[in-house]
Amino acid sequence: MKILKYVLLLLLVVVVAGAIYIATRPNSYEVSRSKVIKAPPAVVFNNVSDFKNWEAWNPWMEKDTTIKATYPEQTSGIGGSYSWTSEESGGGTMTNLEMVANKSLTQELKFDDFDASTVTWNLEEVEDGTNVTWTMKGDNMGFMFKAIVAISGGMDNMVGEDYAKGLENLDKVITEQMKNMPQATFRLGEVTQGEVSGKQFVGYFQKTTTDAAIDEMNKLFMEFMPKAGIYGEMNKLDYTPGSLYTKWDEETKEAEFYIGLLVHSTEKLPKSEGLTIMDGPEGKIVKISKFGPYGVGDMEAHAKIAEYMTKNKLMPAGPVWELYENDPMEVQPAEVQTDIYYLVTDAE
Repeated sequence: MKILKYVLLLLLVVVVAGAIYIATRPNSYEVSRSKVIKAPPAVVFNNVSDFKNWEAWNPWMEKDTTIKATYPEQTSGIGGSYSWTSEESGGGTMTNLEMVANKSLTQELKFDDFDASTVTWNLEEVEDGTNVTWTMKGDNMGFMFKAIVAISGGMDNMVGEDYAKGLENLDKVITEQMKNMPQATFRLGEVTQGEVSGKQFVGYFQKTTTDAAIDEMNKLFMEFMPKAGIYGEMNKLDYTPGSLYTKWDEETKEAEFYIGLLVHSTEKLPKSEGLTIMDGPEGKIVKISKFGPYGVGDMEAHAKIAEYMTKNKLMPAGPVWELYENDPMEVQPAEVQTDIYYLVTDAE
């Protein structure tokens, strides 16, 4: 009996010591893993922001075949969510809380009977693709959760391997998507001549190089075109989104242009910080319409105009500008229309 008492006393000491150890452990944790995926941020963002896409790379579904996911009507965007049940590991829910398209995403992860954790995705565009950082953190671990974490060797040991595996799976899925992604195509209309006058251009000045990457140009347009659009809507203008190129020098590699709006009016426009207001080009022009995604077929369009100008004994006489005639969110990629204009004069 004495031996039994000593054993019970020893067990009590172990339990008390364990409880004290667990109680004094930090309430907060953070686990993070990163991987460079050879794909644009937009492709990665689409795969992690819509929960219906998670089944293709979810590391826990590989480990636990009893997981059953349930999807509500909204699975993407802010408020998008999904839930799951499991015979082995219980159930839970995930919800999108905040997002910046193609850059970052914040989600709430809630396991049954435990406090919620915060999950973040940060997408950084790098030379080889996108550096993806997947993080889980929390600052209010209950006693039972801390006990499970302590027994498992810590949160990093408990979750880190799964996060690394998830990023590997995501990389494989996206690699296959990129292989199967259809090549962007375009078509060109005929070059035509005409006259322009009686308009204004408002835009934000940009200075870059003639060999700037498409992604770099896209960033500029994504930053400044919405600002120009807000100006147009606030002032109830009749306008077409566009860009006006005042310098393009292949020898010095210098390019200067404006991102903004062609305003179909000569009425005086209100000033706005950072926005340049100027008279629109006037005179004889040549024009071509390009149909296809932005950045695809541009060289061919300009080459066709150059060929036409040579054949018809014309020469450049001023700026070159583009007008974006429809909304790429409302038409198929092959129908996105860009009209390219050259101000010209007769060659001597």
